[in-house]
Amino acid sequence: MEEEGADGFSVRKLANTFGCDPMAVLYHFKSKVGLERAMADALNAELKPVDPAAPWRQRLTDLAHQYRALALRYPQTFPLLTRFWVTGPSDYTHAEMVYQALDDAGLNDRQIVDICCGWYASVLGLATAEVGGMLQPATQQDIAELEVLPTDEFPVVKRLVPVFKAQKPGQVHAVMVEAILDGIEQQLSL
Repeated sequence: MEEEGADGFSVRKLANTFGCDPMAVLYHFKSKVGLERAMADALNAELKPVDPAAPWRQRLTDLAHQYRALALRYPQTFPLLTRFWVTGPSDYTHAEMVYQALDDAGLNDRQIVDICCGWYASVLGLATAEVGGMLQPATQQDIAELEVLPTDEFPVVKRLVPVFKAQKPGQVHAVMVEAILDGIEQQLSL
């Protein structure tokens, strides 16, 4: 998938790469979706367990940064993680850690379930958006387009041009992970 991208990936191409019959792949994984789920779980298996003794915020931050690093390593395959509620055994291990961190934060069971799903959607979405290009720092071409905008129509955009120029890779991810965790802390008072 990393070589072909999601649109070019097929069971037939995978089977040819390994010198086997496509039906053998389908027999083992039952379908292309089953294969993709197994691929997503293989990505999850690359994540390291976070320190269970660390404060809950640190555990969630560490795991979020690991997901970003995973997305940067496998930009074509990583979006598979957003397609499945659970990818398999490796995913359950990490989900248990997230549930435990949220429990340690003091959330009730309903909050834990809802916030865990939202946390995953946010963290995986941020990483997917970054490898897709949306959260990358502005390019010189982007800056050039901003600089020619009329100031009277786009006063805030024009004011922000120096900030766009100074943005570093990973900055949006780090800021948003903190914002998500701050939002989780606000739920404690509800």
